[in-house]
Amino acid sequence: MKKIVIVAAVFVFILFLTKIANQIPPPPPTGYSFWLYAQHVVECSPTEITLVDNRQTETHLDKDDTWPLCSTFHHDDVLDFYLSRGEKTHFIRVEPTAWWRKAM
Repeated sequence: MKKIVIVAAVFVFILFLTKIANQIPPPPPTGYSFWLYAQHVVECSPTEITLVDNRQTETHLDKDDTWPLCSTFHHDDVLDFYLSRGEKTHFIRVEPTAWWRKAM
């Protein structure tokens, strides 16, 4: 009986690991020029925003009027930004980063 329980536990564990490994972010919908994953908002003003990723790489963007207010972004939040290029950066949407991407 012990062997059956151990084999079943190993099988469930392998299925769990496979499920995690297969969670690939969906392809972006058409019309998105670029997206930035796992970003922290470092600085924000009505016309500019500075984002930093986990490798401490800064991305400075000029904002257009489609962006939400700076007060909606908190320093500790890790977010995925979906943006579009133009004369200024067009905001499409933002969502919390997946837990496994925060650790990368």
